[in-house]
Amino acid sequence: MKGLHDAYSFLTTVCDDSILRTVTQQVHDIDERWLVVLRALADQSECQYKAGAQHVSRWCDSVEAELCRRITADYDDLNAQHSVLRVSLVCSLS
Repeated sequence: MKGLHDAYSFLTTVCDDSILRTVTQQVHDIDERWLVVLRALADQSECQYKAGAQHVSRWCDSVEAELCRRITADYDDLNAQHSVLRVSLVCSLS
């Protein structure tokens, strides 16, 4: 956009009024369309952020539930549970 506005600034010094009105309207139209694109990208980013945050929150809730659960097991059982939680974390982050 900076390049467009730099070119527009230059054109304001070298163009006559009839051409300048057309160029001004076109630059204004481009600016408006660009704002629509930026708003759409912001909305999309917000939705993706919220979905990701919900996913992480659900995973944290499941891990918390597992951590609060009383486990009576031997070393092999605990090691297997550790592997399950690690795989769950890797899957949720990918």
